[in-house]
Amino acid sequence: MTNSGTPTWALRAHAAFDWIWWIVVVNALWWFFTLAGAVVLGAIPASVAAAEVTRRRLRGELFPVARTFASAWRREFWRANGALGAGAIATCALAASVAGQLGAGSLASFLGVVSAVALAAAFAITTIAAVMYAHYDLALRAYLPTAGRWAVRNVPHVVLLLLGAVVVTAAGSILPGMIPFLSVGGWLVLSTTMCFSFFTANDRAVEAASTAP
Repeated sequence: MTNSGTPTWALRAHAAFDWIWWIVVVNALWWFFTLAGAVVLGAIPASVAAAEVTRRRLRGELFPVARTFASAWRREFWRANGALGAGAIATCALAASVAGQLGAGSLASFLGVVSAVALAAAFAITTIAAVMYAHYDLALRAYLPTAGRWAVRNVPHVVLLLLGAVVVTAAGSILPGMIPFLSVGGWLVLSTTMCFSFFTANDRAVEAASTAP
């Protein structure tokens, strides 16, 4: 039996608030487990765990969120740091360089532009690799190179991903009160959703090409 009396707008509003609540939960779990790993070692496995639980939610699975997040964080603690640590270090180093040049007013220089482009590339590749880690089973050393090759072949998708990061950052700057509660979770959920969609479409295209006569 179906309930035809519920207005469409009410269903959409419910779905929207459900996702907002999911972002709040993911945000809180990410901060908790990042701090549990002393930030330096905790952030990467927390990001991978966020991608894993969000991927499962997108697939319609039902599971205990906090317990599943904690299990993924513990299981992937050292493996995720080993697989993605170089990308995270490069991104942080480039972010510090860009911030320093911005403070010095030299971001518009050639070196500043190169640093900004390198930061965007490193950030995008590391983000893609984190979601790829939750989606594919590869050798640990293969995630960052594979994400880099995927990014080169799918530049429009990378641009969309970076635009998503800009939107989340802009929303946080306009409403700074949301930063502790939504910004990180919003980015993790958005990036996972986008990359999961990209990978699924890519997998279908590869499968179709392999079965074509």
